[in-house]
Amino acid sequence: MSFRTAYGNAWSENGWRMCDRNECERIYIDGANNDYLAAMIVRSGPAEVVLRAWATWYHRNVEPLDRYQSGVGDDWGWSATNDVANSNHLSGTALDFNAVQYPWGARVMPRDRIAKVREGQKLFRGFVFWGADWARADEMHYQIGVREFDADGQPNRALAAFAAELVNGLHGILAPAAPAAPEYDDYVRAGFGQLVPRRS
Repeated sequence: MSFRTAYGNAWSENGWRMCDRNECERIYIDGANNDYLAAMIVRSGPAEVVLRAWATWYHRNVEPLDRYQSGVGDDWGWSATNDVANSNHLSGTALDFNAVQYPWGARVMPRDRIAKVREGQKLFRGFVFWGADWARADEMHYQIGVREFDADGQPNRALAAFAAELVNGLHGILAPAAPAAPEYDDYVRAGFGQLVPRRS
């Protein structure tokens, strides 16, 4: 079963169903040392696209996500348990970046980095919420900023549309999908055994 109740809650704070690991996938980021991002697991679908794009943008424009302490990464996503009963990590819709550097409840991020995060939030049109905007600051924390479903019970259309824009190259954040390799039958052997495309 992919969806569950956690600490008596079926929904996380941002309006997404609580889920188990089967509903999630691991994020990989070009240019980051993904050995240390191993815990960045998020909800599959549009949420994964948006959070992967956000993590990629952050890594390139704010600060690296390769930070670690004693060989342990401090970039996290979905979790089976949490100290906060309605945590968005329990629904796979939140990421923590460089958690050791940004302790929960402290405001320690330098102004220039804050400005870059705000710049990124504008690019992401409100689909990414920053935990620094809570009364008890959580500067490490970023989450999907919209609910899972529209008022009519359908999956959030605006989020899906934004995710599709990102996949199609919006802001140049996500690498376009590589074209499928032509089938072997579309090639013929040229000199020295080299394969070249067959001319139609």
